[in-house]
This record gives sequence, structure tokens and C-alpha cells, in this order.
Amino acid sequence: MRWIWLAPVIALSGCGVDVGDQVECRCTEDMLDEFASSCASETGDPANPLSTRLPDCPSGTPIFLRERTTPFTVLFNVETTITNFSPNQYMDQLTDDFLFVPDPGDIALHPEIYDAPPNYNPALDTLWAWQAERTFVRSLLDQERMLKIDFARWYESSKDEVIISEDGLMETYIFPYEIDFQEKPVDGVSKAFGVKGRVEVDLVTPTTENPVWAISRIVDIRDAATAKRSFGELRAEFAQ
Repeated sequence: MRWIWLAPVIALSGCGVDVGDQVECRCTEDMLDEFASSCASETGDPANPLSTRLPDCPSGTPIFLRERTTPFTVLFNVETTITNFSPNQYMDQLTDDFLFVPDPGDIALHPEIYDAPPNYNPALDTLWAWQAERTFVRSLLDQERMLKIDFARWYESSKDEVIISEDGLMETYIFPYEIDFQEKPVDGVSKAFGVKGRVEVDLVTPTTENPVWAISRIVDIRDAATAKRSFGELRAEFAQ
């Protein structure tokens, strides 16, 4: 039997939740105390993640995000949650069966992270799934370490490619990315680094009538012409 608890929440500005509202959310390590005794420990039915999945319980004041009624708003939300250090709300943009597919070069660079089997096939083999992404983004967006994150390049509708499935339930967005990170000073020295490459992002919705889009897969392609890290390298570095 699956138990779900209803947790009373505080007012969440800009999120459409008022005092006294009842919401379902998933237990997390850094959630607000209000949810500690009444959160849900299960994630829902993995066979239908978009219709039953629970968001992580809030860990602080939520930021305002757009409704996930189009793939573009999900990509916009990804940028917003990362630059505003909101890992729980970032994870809400992903399906529970989310996959990250690293570039083959990063698999070779980091075999301790991407434990690829012999004859690895990215269409069949899973190297990085939802839980790994959750651990990564919590580490990356740790405000005890990171000071600032800026997106120099992300999806631009006037420049980038979109592939729409015949049934309209999946759209693939292909675009370059470039993101700059600045860490907090340690002994008076602040480190800065960046990532650059290209991604293919699959977004899915269970229906076209009242769509709720989420990212189901990100395929990373390294930029051989840059000295900056790729998404695959970034994940390997912040995997623990």
C-alpha cells in the first residue's frame, strides 16, 4: 500500500499557494521544518511519472516559475532555477525517468562516474538517471560554495532547431550552451570556470489537450574547440 501525507504549508509568494492549503510533496534532506513530519517518501508510479509524480518539499522561499505548458517555459525554468540556486524546483522540471547521456569523450575521461558496460549503447544503457541528477544539482547549487552563475548562451527560438514528434507528445530542442560559474572566495581567492557545448533536450507531455511538459532526456555533445568543460565533465566533478 502506498501512503501519501498531506502537509500544510506556509504562504509561497508567486506560486499560487496560500496559508492553509494542502499539498503533497516528497521528503528531502533540507526541506522546511513544516514538512518534516508529513512528507511522502515515495515518488509515485514510474510508469506514468508526469501524472503522479510529487515535487520535492520546499527547502526555502520558492522562486517564481512559469507554468510548464510549453517546452520553452521548461527550458526557461531550468535557467531560472539554476541562476537562483533552487535545486528542488530544478528537479521539478524533469520526469522521474529522466536520463542524461554524456558525450563519449566524457565517458572515457570519467569511467569512475560513467560506468559504461562493454559495447555501450546510449539508446539502451543508462549511465546517469534521476537520482544522480538530483545529487549533482544539489552539490552544484550549494550556496556555501557557489557565488554566482550566469548563462551566456541557452535556447534561442530564433536560432535553434526543434524537432516535433508526429503525435505531438515529444519535442527535441537542439542548441549550444555556455554557462559561467564563480565560486565563493577561499582565503581571498575566488575561482571561476565555465561549461560550453551543445545539447539535444527531449521534452515530453502526457497529453496535448492540457499539456504539462518536462525534460525526459539530455544528450550532451562536447565542444572540441573550447577549453571549457562540458556538461558531462561538470556532472562528473559535482557527482558527490
